[in-house]
Order: sequence, then structure tokens, then C-alpha cells
Amino acid sequence: MRKGVIFLVPVPIGNLRDITLRAIDILSAVSLIACEDTRKTSFLLKHYQIPCPRLLSFHKFNERSREERLFAQLDLGADIAIVSDAGSPTISDPAQGFVAKAIQRDYAVQALPGATALIPALSISGFDTSAFQFVGFLPVQAKLRTQAIQQIRNYPYPTLLYESVHHLKATLTELAKALSPRRVAIVREISKLHEECIRKEISDLVEHYEITEKGEFVIVIEGCREQVQQFDEAGALKLLKLHLDMSSKDLAAIISEQCHISKNQAYAFVLEQRN
Repeated sequence: MRKGVIFLVPVPIGNLRDITLRAIDILSAVSLIACEDTRKTSFLLKHYQIPCPRLLSFHKFNERSREERLFAQLDLGADIAIVSDAGSPTISDPAQGFVAKAIQRDYAVQALPGATALIPALSISGFDTSAFQFVGFLPVQAKLRTQAIQQIRNYPYPTLLYESVHHLKATLTELAKALSPRRVAIVREISKLHEECIRKEISDLVEHYEITEKGEFVIVIEGCREQVQQFDEAGALKLLKLHLDMSSKDLAAIISEQCHISKNQAYAFVLEQRN
């Protein structure tokens, strides 16, 4: 008996017109759609006048308990679609684990191309696009988070992160301490009415924090440039000795200018040396 096929169907991340004709065809044909939020998926189906099939909630809190039910449908020969609330399934999404198990069990999996926040953010960042790395959300565990940031620090091409509105400022502050003077592009509300891209040196962005904290965010971090790795610490120490009576703030301004690092990084260097 033919097993069903798993279709990974991208859905719009903002503008509802950002959906493919094939995605509409698949959503119209399957007998079951596994989705993060049945209300959001129902709204999308109604917008495109797609007859609503059986919807099964499928998110990070119930993924494992739902997997066998999905496999049972596939064993009956029924095709199923998996959708996230926005964008492409399995990209920073709980469906990743299910797809891995499905492949191990020899089920057919097809991924449709379509909407994602990742590529548009990189495209409008203004940075080199010949190569990049996608980190998703930074790890919560301190050791793994430190390792991830160190990897970003040394990577020569742009790095892309996802971050929620609730942790955006704290994450940018943490990255500024580790990466300054690196440029970043903060992209929010992609394809929506209030889409915005802020391009700044990261320490300046944190120091003059004026980001509208609404919507979803992609952080695009410039790759490690040659001058980032060539901080003249010996020269900075010499300036420190020459201006012992100068205030830390004024001395940091001089070091920033002559050693080509950000004012925040220079100030942190001065305080560290004086302490």
C-alpha cells in the first residue's frame, strides 16, 4: 500500500499574497494539515477559499505526542501538509524533529519553496551575500551561547539570527560587547506595512537604542573584517600611559579614533586596564 507524502508548505510571513500557487494546490488537496496554531491556519485557508480539512495542532509543546498520529495517517496512504504560523516549516521550527524521524522511517518528504524571513533580510542588509551562516535563535544555555557568539566573531561572512521582541535589546547589548565595531542590519516586519531595516554599527545602535519593539526580527551581522582583528592593543596601552590624568571617557574617545575601534569598546578597554 502506498504511504502518504509529507509536504512542508511555506506560508506568508506578512503579506498574504506571498504564497505560491502550488502551496494553495497542496493545502486544497491534503486531508490533514499539521499546524502551530489552528486559528491562524484557519484564517489563511478562509482567505484563499480553501475548504478546511482536518487541522491538527503541532507545536513545540506537543510535537512528540502528535508524531505517531501523523505517521498513522501516512500509513493509511493519506498525504499531509505541515505549516508553521509564518514562513517555512523546520526552519527554527518544531517540525524539524518530526521530519528527521520520517526520513529515518523511509517516508517521502517534499519541501515547497516559498516565504521565509531569512533571505529577504540578507538581501537588503547591504553586506556580502556570497556566503553566510544561519544560527537561528541563540542558545539559552550560557556555555553554548558563548560558543555561538565566538563562532560569529570569527566568521568572515554575514551571520543571521532570529530574535523575539522580548529579548532583542538584551541580545544586541550582549553582541555589542563581543563584536564591536561590527555593523548590523536589524530587519523587522518583512513584507508587512511597517517593514523596516536599520543599518548601524552595533555599539552605536545599542547606545542610541531607537528600535520599535514590535513584530518579528532578523539580525544580520557583518562578517569579520580584517580591521576588526587588528586592534592595536600596544598602541592603546601607550596612549593610556601618556594620558594617566585624563578621564576614562575622554581617553576612550582618543583610543577609539586612533586605534579604529568603537567608543564603547575603547571605554571598556580603558576601564579594564585601570581596574
